[in-house]
Amino acid sequence: MQSKDPSFSRKSSEQKLAELALNIGTLSHAEAAQQLLELSNEFRYYSFEAEIAAPFEKAAADLKAKLEAKLKALQEEAAATPTPVVEIPKVEEPAETSAPEPVKAVEPATVTEAEPVSSETSETLNQPEPTSSPGTKTPITEKKSLNDRLAGTVLKFGLNDRIGFVKELFDGSQEDFNRVVSQLNTCSSLEEATDYINAHISDEYGWDQKEETAARFMAAVEQKFS
Repeated sequence: MQSKDPSFSRKSSEQKLAELALNIGTLSHAEAAQQLLELSNEFRYYSFEAEIAAPFEKAAADLKAKLEAKLKALQEEAAATPTPVVEIPKVEEPAETSAPEPVKAVEPATVTEAEPVSSETSETLNQPEPTSSPGTKTPITEKKSLNDRLAGTVLKFGLNDRIGFVKELFDGSQEDFNRVVSQLNTCSSLEEATDYINAHISDEYGWDQKEETAARFMAAVEQKFS
C-alpha cells in the first residue's frame, strides 16, 4: 500500500464510514463486514504511520535547528573577521630631467693674413745669383751640402757588397758584421779605424787570404772619412 496524504486519506476513509452507516441496511452481512474490515485496516494504518512519522519529524526538526545555529555562528564569525586591505603599489612618476644645455657653436679659428712681402725683400729674392767674371779664380773646394756631410759620417754598403762582406770577411755572421760596422762608425778618423781593423779584425777572420774583398771593404771605410 503506497503512502498517501494523511489528511486526504483519513478524510476519505471517514466519508466511506459515513456512507457505510447510511447504507448498511441495504447490504448483506458479508458485504457490511468486508467494508468494515477494510475501513478498520485503513484507520489502523493511519495510526501506525503517525507513530512512525513522529520520531522522524522530531529528528528533522532537531537537525534543522542545528543547521540554523551553525549557519548563524558562521555568519557572526565572518562579520567579526576584518577584511584584509590590499595595498595597491604606487607607481612612482619619473623624475623630471633638466633640459640639455644648448651646444655652443664653435667659432671658426681666426685666420691671420700673411704679411705682404716688402718690395725690398722681393727684389732681393728675385735678384740672380752673382756669377764670376772672366779672369776671377773659382775656389777649388766647394762647400758640401748638409746631406753630403751627413752621408759621410756612417759606413754605407750596397746590398751585394753587404752580402759578400758578411760571407767572406765575417764567416757568414751578420751579427759580427753589424758589431764591427757599429764600432767603425764611432771612430773619429781613418787612422783610428785602420788601427782597429788591423788590431782586432783582419787577423781574427784571416783577411790576408781575402785581399780583394778586404780591399773593397777598406775602400768603403776610407770613403766615410773622405
